[in-house]
Amino acid sequence: MIVAVLLIMVIGFLGTAVSYMLVGGVNATSSQAKSTQSLYLAESALEQATYNLLNVTIASRSACSGLSLSSSLGAGAYSLSTTGPFYVSSPTTLNGALIASATTLTVASTSGYQSSGRIQIDKELMNYASVDSTHFIGVTRGVDGSVAAAHATGAPIGQYQCNLSAQGGVPDLTTPQGKRLLKEGVQLQEAWAVGNSSSSNLTFLRWNKPTEVDWSNASIGGAQDLNGIFMLSYVDGWAVGQAGKFLHWDGSAWSLTTVSPSIIYQSVYCSASNDCHAVGASSGSSTTIVHWDGSTWSRIIPIGTTAKTALRGVHCDSSNDCWTVGSNTGGGIFYQWNGSTWTGVSVSTLTGFTFNGVFCNSSTDCWAVGGNAQFARKSGTSWAGFATGLPSATYNSVFCNSSTDCWAVGNTQSSEDLIVHWNGTSWSRDTSNPTPIENLTHVVCANSKDCWAVGANAVFVHWNGSTWSQFTTSGLPAAQLNAVSIVSPGQQPESAWQEPAT
Repeated sequence: MIVAVLLIMVIGFLGTAVSYMLVGGVNATSSQAKSTQSLYLAESALEQATYNLLNVTIASRSACSGLSLSSSLGAGAYSLSTTGPFYVSSPTTLNGALIASATTLTVASTSGYQSSGRIQIDKELMNYASVDSTHFIGVTRGVDGSVAAAHATGAPIGQYQCNLSAQGGVPDLTTPQGKRLLKEGVQLQEAWAVGNSSSSNLTFLRWNKPTEVDWSNASIGGAQDLNGIFMLSYVDGWAVGQAGKFLHWDGSAWSLTTVSPSIIYQSVYCSASNDCHAVGASSGSSTTIVHWDGSTWSRIIPIGTTAKTALRGVHCDSSNDCWTVGSNTGGGIFYQWNGSTWTGVSVSTLTGFTFNGVFCNSSTDCWAVGGNAQFARKSGTSWAGFATGLPSATYNSVFCNSSTDCWAVGNTQSSEDLIVHWNGTSWSRDTSNPTPIENLTHVVCANSKDCWAVGANAVFVHWNGSTWSQFTTSGLPAAQLNAVSIVSPGQQPESAWQEPAT
């Protein structure tokens, strides 16, 4: 009997222990589930805020400053707040050349930069996990569709960021049984447009800064027309125009210099902070192309087949493959850059022509557009005319998001803006924007659902992925706008979210 009693006591003890373990396991599982639900709620808040900040419908876009969200969703709730936007107007620079595989960046100083987030050097976007006084640490290279590349000593580092902080709680945020806090940085957009002088000022118009979600007048003193602009990053851009006037953006101000020969320059393009090309009208008997090496603009005389050419457009798909086009007096000639020399290339099927814009998706896929509805395509190794069936008008600019998604704009036709689209097979006219009735001079895209075109009388039209519509502005000079350039994330504006220790 004693043995039986002992066995009963042991079995009872084991049963009680098992019961406690089961109850504890159920409670732990329930707590884990609520914690996971809270995480998903906080993530939902981050995604909603990011969408609001970069909504392709401009009228529905939110500014970073003051953005807040809160919502109850089923068995839980979330809230979100923002700080910023943070724009580095006094950029740091690379202290030593940077190789493409480096994950720690040595810089002059990290003062003014966020403790984590995204930076931009030349065209490359990078996410980083932390900083110390002279380093960006835990850097992920070539994010959001950009390409990891080498960068020169002294290259400036840009940042334009909105910081998000989101909480998720179950069943609510007041008395939560599960709660999570997430933080994230979102890269923002900046754009610049230039045009003819107005009221003795050089016309500069700026998007999203300092007034968020709007164009503002950032013009400076000067009487010359500006014809081209290219923004390499938030802290590095060039504008070109009449009388050899070149202006450089350093994150806080435009500085003026005069480049020889002092002709009318029409277009500029940069592959890196020490590698830019600008083109313009002929000087004497030679085509005018100048190159920036990081310290000096110097003229490069093309070799090979040449003609007196008024160059109007230049574009590079890499540092050693650029094309420039214009108006020839001696036959159909385009010019190609191979990394060291410009060479005239005869396009036998195109003679006596005027081309205004060029864009290359790759070394084997380029478009050029011009007067009398002339389109030329480089498919493979050679250029040839391309019959489009489009209205016989002057086309001024072309931009491609991909080989199957290009836009070109030109002078008005049939009381409508002239905007045409390439879908990979054919060009067709887009009629979604019948007004305003203005000549359009330039087009650029942040991505396939976010494009801007500019033209006469300071007109801006915007593409939201389905329609073009006029963007109404106020307080801007009514000058003809000649070019626009945008710095923007592609499709993934978020740097990796993090959960702070509590």
